[in-house]
Amino acid sequence: MKKAMLVELTVFERMTPLASGYLQAYAMTDSVIRSEYRFERYAAVAKTPRADIIRDLVGSAADVYAFSCYVWNMNLVRSVAAALRQARPYVQIIFGGPQVMSQAHRYLSSDDERTVLCNGEGEITFTRYLLALTDSSPRLHEVNGLSFYRDGELVTTPKQPRISSLDDIPSPFLTGIFDAAYSIAILETNRGCPYHCGFCFWGAATNDRVYRFDEQRVRDEIKWIAENEILFLFIADANWGMLSRDIDISRHITICARSHGAPNVVYFSAAKNKPHAVTEIAGIFQDANLIASQPVSLQTLEPGSLDLISRSNIRLSAFAAIQEDLRERRISSFVELIWPLPGETIASFERGIGTLCENEAQTVIAYPHLLLNNTPIYHHADEMGIVTRPAGGEVAEARIVIGTKEVSEEEFVEGMYYFYAFHALHNTHSLRSVSRYLVRQAGIQYQEIFAAFAEFLRRQGEADPIISYADRSIRDADYYDVNNYGLFIHSVLHEYRELFVDHVRCFTQSQDWWDDSKVRALFEIDMLNRPYMYSNTPMDVHTDGFQVLRFLGCGSRSYTVQIPAEYMTDLANAIKIETMPVDGIFTVDHKRLQYPFMPTQSRDHSGSYCHGMIEKVGNVMPLWLPASSHK
Repeated sequence: MKKAMLVELTVFERMTPLASGYLQAYAMTDSVIRSEYRFERYAAVAKTPRADIIRDLVGSAADVYAFSCYVWNMNLVRSVAAALRQARPYVQIIFGGPQVMSQAHRYLSSDDERTVLCNGEGEITFTRYLLALTDSSPRLHEVNGLSFYRDGELVTTPKQPRISSLDDIPSPFLTGIFDAAYSIAILETNRGCPYHCGFCFWGAATNDRVYRFDEQRVRDEIKWIAENEILFLFIADANWGMLSRDIDISRHITICARSHGAPNVVYFSAAKNKPHAVTEIAGIFQDANLIASQPVSLQTLEPGSLDLISRSNIRLSAFAAIQEDLRERRISSFVELIWPLPGETIASFERGIGTLCENEAQTVIAYPHLLLNNTPIYHHADEMGIVTRPAGGEVAEARIVIGTKEVSEEEFVEGMYYFYAFHALHNTHSLRSVSRYLVRQAGIQYQEIFAAFAEFLRRQGEADPIISYADRSIRDADYYDVNNYGLFIHSVLHEYRELFVDHVRCFTQSQDWWDDSKVRALFEIDMLNRPYMYSNTPMDVHTDGFQVLRFLGCGSRSYTVQIPAEYMTDLANAIKIETMPVDGIFTVDHKRLQYPFMPTQSRDHSGSYCHGMIEKVGNVMPLWLPASSHK
């Protein structure tokens, strides 16, 4: 009997290898494969030492190795496959996944006829590939969806049509393929995307059509995940909330979580133009104490850029109304941007972030633009003036866009410094009340404040650990790493919290608007309102330095403060407060949903945690309560 080894090199540990599970489950529906093959799955984080992965895979003595290939692991996959080929010359290797499809000229060699590539959805092609290998002279040219070399010529067979009846793929959760040894479950309720965004391959790969798994099957998979106490659930659909059933399925997740204590964290990619449905879903998760946040994927606010990337966004008026609704319901949200996209300029990027702040965006994350294979931008890179640099070292095969027709490489760097300054100042609420007041009452623009703070930070010099982190991240493209922005938050809200408070104070006091007494009052409010990422970060000391507010004391995780009557309206405009005390005395309670900082955990763990928490910053913002009710 032959052994087929399914290999997934992932970003996160202990995550269900869903692609491998589907491949195995579908292949085992064939009686010949059941009699001719046995399957094993190998999953490891991509940061595992290369030598360990090679040792494990060579030692497994499989006959067929199937690699799931993504931008985050492709360099590693190529080096591991080369080592496998050298150690075991006669094994069969198949590459599949979005990084390699339709890219045979890049990933196959005429010297290696035993390595093939899958050019689309994998279940049917992989099954027929395995069947072909049972013949002493495999007729791979009869297998749709493959590329391979024969006699020095690259052969690509006709496309394999997508599976329209997804329930033909047995569930790896419900058929015993997966066990309970996972911390993160990936759930897929449908496949496909109706959009054709220029930076993304999802819509182009699926030709608009969205096919669904049976709803009862999905509900049963969720129940299995809950019963097996898998804590993190990632919904892998392209647009969660697009289908009406998604709301009911979200409720089912909460019912299972209440019954079994898991999952307790839910992540999803929100439907692009269904904001009210997504808000309802976020509320469902929030009410069930599943730590959730509403993502809003805008990518850019520049109309010319939106046209170039074939994308439309919700109206800003609707966005503002939704943000206000979320704020009233204490539901976190975060906006996703991409920098730089074709058609965007440094001015429009900075202006767009300012516009989002004017419309009450809670958290805004500007992700780097990865030039992904097979996307519309990939195919038009030259005419769009796309300039890239590699990132990801020996593991990933990422290419980061650092220039376009509209953005020079120097302007790209300027935009990155602008975002790091914004991330530290706005997303942490470190100057939120002051900034809102200046924009609404003094005619100052948000982008002016953030640009000035970016310049202030850069003047601190390379000896400063906060700006040196940004310097290094930009120089070495460390911002590609999913944990980089989170580690920056770890720095400014924990590791170098006191230093960053001094930076914010010095910056604020150096500005012309510091002479405004309301600015001084709101600055003191911002200092009290600044959140803590961890439950054991030492509390800021405010025994002196308050000129407007009256600081009355500090509890284990709280402050007591009296607000002068003339500033109560300003406080109410800046912060959501349920009940105003007659005497103006508040307890600012910082004991929310934080976890403690654990020095034994890796920096990657801290970065991942802080990035997740800043996206859900409402869950760690303090509550302003009448002191009399908090005794």
